[in-house]
Formats: sequence, structure tokens, C-alpha cells
Amino acid sequence: MKVRRLTRRLLAFVIVIGLYNFVVVVQRYPASCSSDDVDENGLIGRRLSTPGIPYVYPDEVDLRIIVITFNRGASLETLLLSLDHLELDGDKASLEIWIDRDPLSEAVDCATLAVARDFVWSLGKKHVYAQRTHVGIYGQWIDTWRPQPGTRELALILEDDLTVSPYAYRWLKAVHRKYGSRKDVAGYTLQSEDVNLATGVGRWYSLTGPAADMAFMYKRIGTWGYAPHPEVWRRFQDWFHAVRTKPDFRPYVDKASIITKWYRDLEVQGRESSMWSMWHVYYSDQMALFTIYNNLQTSAPGDHVALVENRKELGLHFQGPFLRWLRRSKLMTSWSDGYVDVPDFPVRYDWDGTVL
Repeated sequence: MKVRRLTRRLLAFVIVIGLYNFVVVVQRYPASCSSDDVDENGLIGRRLSTPGIPYVYPDEVDLRIIVITFNRGASLETLLLSLDHLELDGDKASLEIWIDRDPLSEAVDCATLAVARDFVWSLGKKHVYAQRTHVGIYGQWIDTWRPQPGTRELALILEDDLTVSPYAYRWLKAVHRKYGSRKDVAGYTLQSEDVNLATGVGRWYSLTGPAADMAFMYKRIGTWGYAPHPEVWRRFQDWFHAVRTKPDFRPYVDKASIITKWYRDLEVQGRESSMWSMWHVYYSDQMALFTIYNNLQTSAPGDHVALVENRKELGLHFQGPFLRWLRRSKLMTSWSDGYVDVPDFPVRYDWDGTVL
């Protein structure tokens, strides 16, 4: 009985906090957008490319942060505030905020637009884009950064329910310098929690590397803050747009059995457009590619070693209530050069977690 009462109180607390955040955003920002807010080319300054064609930026920077969002203004604001504390170590960065449109009305969420437009980023230039039409999670992920041939630029793609450590870029830059010349690297992820096996075995088990290593490689992409290898990303984009239109092609991977099952289930529901990562899974499998993961929660002392947190906001991927306000933050709060003392030959894991 006491457990039930406690559970009800906790759920009530979650609901109250969620309503508070919603009301705060609604009160601060308009319920409707003026036609002047969004022009025919997207928004504020830069002309958008045609939907379905990856966007080429006119300049080059050391770090391009791609934030993708839809209708979670409060969540977006939390992410943006964390990015204002990013350590760039003298490098040049640009912040690109992409807002998708409603699939039915083609409208832009005004509260989200206002948060993006009003945010002042102290570390570099900021640009805000409203997609010309609804592009979904596929368009937001795959088509918002087209690397220039031979570029030295890194892009970090972030969904709006993440909070980023100030030291995320320092880690990314170091591992790209270390592993960027390898032919088997698809990219780098900030993610270190919920790195579940693609076979579904040990559902609550999160994959880690050897205790002595600060990094490891896994075939599955980590989408909680992903920085694709520029050349690999170009090839992936070209491949995706070539095969996406083939009506009989399905990106199934037998070895990644649980991920493939999720995708098949979404196909039955007509919702496979919510799982862009299945295509990256297939491409990585065909091309023998791996994602670089940090192993800090195993190898580094202390609790505050996470490069990113997923707040698991209500939305496309998380449908139920989460007690995220009760979770203790594990974000990295101080830096050690030992965090990037990564091995020359990190362990490589197959889909089922076996060492290759």
C-alpha cells in the first residue's frame, strides 16, 4: 500500500513538473506565428536547399553543431543553454538549428521557433532554419549537413532532448584526430548509456569496453550526440538517396535481429519513417563500419564522466512518463587529459557484443 501511494505521488510530481514547463513556454512565446517569421526560403538569412537534397553550407568551421527539433521548445532551450558552456579551445564553431514542420498542417511550432530565434549563443554564429515542408526524422538527420569534399570540419548532430557536457567537443576532436584515418570508422558518439546489444540479448545490459581502455568500437550507431566521419557520411548520404526510392529494398540486417524486428514492427504500423537509424545499421553492416564510443563510465574514476545525457522527453521515441527529474546528473564536470588516452587499436564488437 505504501509503495502504491509513493508511486502515485511520484507520478503526480512528474505530471506537475511537465505541466509547469509547458505552461512556462506557452506563456513566454506566442501561440501563432506571423507570416513574417518564416520566409519562403526557410528562415533568417540562408537559403535552404530542396527537401531530400543534403544541405551544403557556404562556409567551413572546425565544429558545426546541428540541432534538430520540432515542437519541444522547453527541451530545446535546455539543450541550447548547455551548448553555451561548450569548451571550444579556440576553435571556430557554428550553431545550426533546424525546425521541422507539422506533417498535417505544415505549420512551424511557434514556441520552438521563438526559443531558437531568441537564443543568443556566445561562442559563435547561430542560424535558424525552418524546413520548407515536413521532412521527418529522416530529413532532419540525413540532409542537414553535407560535408565538403576533403573537409576538416566536424559536425555534431543533436536531437533536442539531450544535454551536453562542456567537454564533449574536446573529446570528439581528440578521437577524430586519433581514429579519423581509419577506414572502418563511421563516426563518433557521445553516448555511453543504454548501448544495448543489437541482438536484444541482455536487454538491460549496456555494452562497455575493457576496463583499461578509454574507448571501444561497436557496429551500432549511437544517436545520443553523433559526429559522423565526413567522408563516410557523404558516401552514406549518396547510397541512402539512391536506394531509398527502390520500392522492394528493405534495410534488414539479420545479425542485428532486435533492431530489424523493431523496424519491421514499425513497417506494419506504417511508422518506419521514425527510424532512420535502420538505414545506417544496414550501411555499417555492408561496409564493415564501426562507431567510436567512449568508455569513461568504466575506465574513469568518479560518477560525473558522461559526455551527454538523454532526458527522454515525450515525443517520437519515448511515449510514456519518465522520472527524469529524479535522476542524478552524470554529466562530466571537470576534465582530465587521461580521458582521451585512448588505445591505438580499440576493441571492436560485432552486433552481438562478441569481440572481432
